[in-house]
Amino acid sequence: MNSAGYSQRYDLSKNFWLYFIIFLSIFAGIIGVSYHQEWIGIIIPSLITACYLVLFHSKLLFKFLFFLIPLSMEMEIPGGVSTDLFGEPVLWILFIYTLIIILKEGVPKIAFNSISFLLLLHLSWIMVTGILAVHPIISLKYWAAKLWYVIPFYLLPFYFIKDYDDVRQILKFFIAGLIAAALYFFIQHYFQDLSYMSRTNAGKPIWRNHVNYACTLVIGLPMIWYVWKTSRHPDRWVYWLLFGMVIFFIYFAYARIAYLCMITSIMYVFILRFKFSKLAILSSLLICAVAIVLLHKENQYVHLAPEYEKAVMQLDFERKISSTTTGEDISTMERLHRWVAGKNMIHQRPVTGFGPANFYRTYRPFTLFSFETYVSDNPDRSGIHNYYLMLWVEQGIPGLIIFLFIIFSAILKIEYDFHKTENNSSKILLIFTGLILIMILTINTINDMIEVIKIGGIFFFNLFLIGNIKMFDQQAMTEDKSGPNLTDCI
Repeated sequence: MNSAGYSQRYDLSKNFWLYFIIFLSIFAGIIGVSYHQEWIGIIIPSLITACYLVLFHSKLLFKFLFFLIPLSMEMEIPGGVSTDLFGEPVLWILFIYTLIIILKEGVPKIAFNSISFLLLLHLSWIMVTGILAVHPIISLKYWAAKLWYVIPFYLLPFYFIKDYDDVRQILKFFIAGLIAAALYFFIQHYFQDLSYMSRTNAGKPIWRNHVNYACTLVIGLPMIWYVWKTSRHPDRWVYWLLFGMVIFFIYFAYARIAYLCMITSIMYVFILRFKFSKLAILSSLLICAVAIVLLHKENQYVHLAPEYEKAVMQLDFERKISSTTTGEDISTMERLHRWVAGKNMIHQRPVTGFGPANFYRTYRPFTLFSFETYVSDNPDRSGIHNYYLMLWVEQGIPGLIIFLFIIFSAILKIEYDFHKTENNSSKILLIFTGLILIMILTINTINDMIEVIKIGGIFFFNLFLIGNIKMFDQQAMTEDKSGPNLTDCI
């Protein structure tokens, strides 16, 4: 009787808080509209709702974050700060939540592995280079933002992800959000005749551009495959329908990097199957080293400078593909313009770099006039468009080496575990993580997307899966799978 009464009082308490946040959310929305501050009506309710969920349904909030990721949109808020709504406010809540849980329960022993150590080293070096940066305040803000990405996406799963079913549920949340956001883009694009020229801005405000859209879509393919492969539901054919739908959307995104990702992922399956990972890594490093030496020798790279009048925006996709190799595609040539600047910057500060997030504010004096294009004024304030080169420029050669150690150790661990385990579920998950990793690494050869929530969040969550696949097999099925709620820690 006492137990039932306590349970009833507890439910009423939760209902009170539920009604209270509904009231506060409506009130914040009214205030925001009344004073023409729409961000108040968006951010405040989302923060209040996230606080409620983290108090009473922490694991559900973590899973729901993956639904929000594809739907998140960039928005400027007062103070010159930009954020991704609604995903990033939820990340802030989960970041604080994780710190409280760590203080209460400590870091799980299974979190002490090689990938965790390398990530800690990565974060530590970012802090060091941030202190020594040209603009240290900007770099330290970047470091803080990096923390609220890594900790919720990499460390928090140790408390919540207990088995393969948890992984499947999270991927289903992401797929649901992805399909909704993709349909929004496609419908907008359709009413503009699915034309090549209209594809860049068709998905605003959810999608920054067509590249962001296509890259998020392409990493959704392995997710759909994994959920289909591990599903026992008689209607699992629906996932094939979704798979075909995503490929259809990718085709009309007209993004070269997305097509390349699908090619490299197919190649990776053979690399994994025949134990060629070490050879692939060594070959990649050798090709990059030879290219750098040949281009740097007697300044051979200057011959790649475009003709200013010819490097223009192409009006159709076929022309864009053909112009890429002839120096007439403006996006490719502008990338080259910034890469040359990056090369010159490396010579000045090779060890500590210019500081994280400092490229945009420091690269102009290092550019060469002969490589300029029509868009070299960089109105979008975008970066160098090569994540590996950006690490070298902003964090020095140690920063690049640390990151390469992270991704190479992850690739080798996938291959080692794949050929060692006899568990079919583990093999499927290992193939999935390998495909996601290779796609993200491919994307970042001509983009800077580890800091983008739609890509970076999946990257760090994927590293968690890679480092802890054995945990799923060893986890006792009788263990509580709900995860710790904040109310348990107060």
